[in-house]
Amino acid sequence: MKQKQSLQVGDVYALQEKETGKWFAFQVTQMNEENAVYVDLDYWSEKMPEESDIDNMSYLRLNHHFWDNKICHSWAPLKFFPSHAKRIGNLAVRPIEECKGFSDWPNGNQQKWTEKWNKLPKDQIEAFKAVQARERWHEEIIVAGKEVRRHLYGLFDDMLSAVQDFSEFDKLPGLGRICTSKDYPQLLPFLERRCLIRELVWENCQRRELDLSRTHLEEVEISGEDVETIHLPSSISNLTLRGKLSPNLRIHSPNDGYYMVLRIMMQDDFLPDVGLNRLTNLRLTNIQEYSLKDIPSRFPGLMWLGLAGKPGYIRDMAEIVKLHELETLTMDDLFGFTADDFPCPESLPELRTLWLESIPADSGKIIRKMYRGKVQDLSVIKLRSDEWLHENLNNPLRHWDGSEFVPKSKYTKSVALWKETRHRIMEEANSEEIDYSSIKNIAIDYIEGFNRLDKRSQFIETEEREDIINAFVQILDEAGINERREEILQVMEEKRNW
Repeated sequence: MKQKQSLQVGDVYALQEKETGKWFAFQVTQMNEENAVYVDLDYWSEKMPEESDIDNMSYLRLNHHFWDNKICHSWAPLKFFPSHAKRIGNLAVRPIEECKGFSDWPNGNQQKWTEKWNKLPKDQIEAFKAVQARERWHEEIIVAGKEVRRHLYGLFDDMLSAVQDFSEFDKLPGLGRICTSKDYPQLLPFLERRCLIRELVWENCQRRELDLSRTHLEEVEISGEDVETIHLPSSISNLTLRGKLSPNLRIHSPNDGYYMVLRIMMQDDFLPDVGLNRLTNLRLTNIQEYSLKDIPSRFPGLMWLGLAGKPGYIRDMAEIVKLHELETLTMDDLFGFTADDFPCPESLPELRTLWLESIPADSGKIIRKMYRGKVQDLSVIKLRSDEWLHENLNNPLRHWDGSEFVPKSKYTKSVALWKETRHRIMEEANSEEIDYSSIKNIAIDYIEGFNRLDKRSQFIETEEREDIINAFVQILDEAGINERREEILQVMEEKRNW
């Protein structure tokens, strides 16, 4: 509250970007009771700015990726203003277009990306920008025997398998993502010379050693039990691991994981010691029963820890107090702990954000009271009773219960529809011979049931749509139905109205 009262329109503040250690600056240009508008300035230096530097600062105009010489400014909540920001002085606010967007306070990413962008090969940048131009946005060309838009962003196996020479894809300067489940000898050399490809999804990777160190990838998602060594590039920001992991898996990164997010979709609650002892951001999902006892010793510098259950049970909660740098803790669909197990605010002096969702009701009420007024951002919602957990342990739509976007009546009917569908498919799966036409009809009934639920008052958006399909896939997994899945899912896609 004190910080909120001291902010003034025109104030210029400086912060240190965590990865590079460089200083950047921003200005407060507008305020109301709850929020303020900030604009990024073009200051980026090893040296903290002084008041004498302010007159030479201009609004930062962005040209990286899809930006087109635009100013970066946004509304941000006053209560989350970074308390460690250094006030440099005050500068008259210059004319600027109306601000309509909301975000967090700046963290230096825009200045950092501007610097990176200016170092990339100019020919690739110019080609990328050219295909983003409005007059060329709908231009179509033939690539790998297929008619596609020239600004195509993602490549999949259908096109990757159709060529002998990956230089064919140089016709597509807008490429940013590669998704594959196969191994192509040309793939890594292609990624190494295409500086604007930032995402790689590789399912069932069978390489024992995967060397991505010379690529320019920012986001990588890998599954494959054979993988024992992953070498990451300096550009990496997010690594996601899915499926069964090798116990020998080691990950090498130039910064040992500093300023990187490691996401692991747990299988059998197994997490090998992957290295990355400077990791700052760890997200574990799909937890069934997991102990936190090894986390502080493996990742002592964590600033963000995210834990999500299947739902599941978390053990050794008290170990979190050993994470002395922790700023954000999130937990979802996790049980098996009491308020006494949970760290007190005094034991986590750097904690600023605590989000707890779908946790034991008795514990949640005490934790909420204990942390109220002690952190900047506190959310403790969807508290669950033991009875709820028993009824919803295997319910894939359980997180709709209490959602502000899904009415209670819609949730109840959705779960009933899912249970009925599961019962019918399990019956079919237990027959001597599976009738796939019957499975397809059940899938159609399932989709049409949601069509009716969504007809009068719509509640199914992108996230709910994915939940509905994933809930059906979970039934197929449980029933062991693997054949003709694509055909079944395609029919569901054709029949849905949302």
